[in-house]
Amino acid sequence: MVVCKCRKATKLYCFVHKVPVCGECICFPEHQICVVRTYSEWVIDGEYDWPPKCCSCQAVLEEGDGPQTTRLGCLHVIHTNCLVSHIKSFPPHTAPAGYVCPSCSTPIWPPKSVKDSGSCFHSKLKEAIMQTGLEKNLFGNHPVSLPAPPPKFTSAPLVANSSPSLMTKDETGTGFSKISVSDIVEIDSPSSTGAYMKNSSPGIPGAATRKVGVHVEQQNSELSYYADDEDGNHKKYSRRGEYKFACM
Repeated sequence: MVVCKCRKATKLYCFVHKVPVCGECICFPEHQICVVRTYSEWVIDGEYDWPPKCCSCQAVLEEGDGPQTTRLGCLHVIHTNCLVSHIKSFPPHTAPAGYVCPSCSTPIWPPKSVKDSGSCFHSKLKEAIMQTGLEKNLFGNHPVSLPAPPPKFTSAPLVANSSPSLMTKDETGTGFSKISVSDIVEIDSPSSTGAYMKNSSPGIPGAATRKVGVHVEQQNSELSYYADDEDGNHKKYSRRGEYKFACM
């Protein structure tokens, strides 16, 4: 295994540029008509024929012919039009493994040299096969992820509300009523910053934040503390009655 410039582990190697390629790199314009084989094959014998030829019509492939060509699962390059004609030449009852490359008799699908089924290599080969209208015959039981249609709304789309609202209990305490954030106003307080109070506008229920409640509870606790302290001072100086000493 070698690592391509995409930082992916791969076993494919471009004989022309002498660099590793993955399922994405192999679809780059500079590699579309290159001779690509496994890295082990390149180590054993790095010789190759140039310029490459279409594996069906044997026409010479030139620079710029990449968009009109397709790379098969066996890594041979073929004109897309030649591939469509080649697939349609098979009998309708042909098994998926029976659709083979015209050069090496290797099944056209799936590309076993690239394990990533979501790669660009797989996608381009799928698109070329689907042009024949016989994709069900070639794909067979192999899972193929085709583009999914956009989801449809089962109900009316949500409409953004201009002013968010809050839920508070009504005066009776039996239900809830909505108020908008605009109903909450900020007041200045010497003891706390950011305190809030209810809006005094008639007919619109108001709401108070938790800061007010905490501030009120703090004041109540301070009052009760001083009240207890005054009571204690009063008892401190009160007469507690006479002490009786028992004589032994």
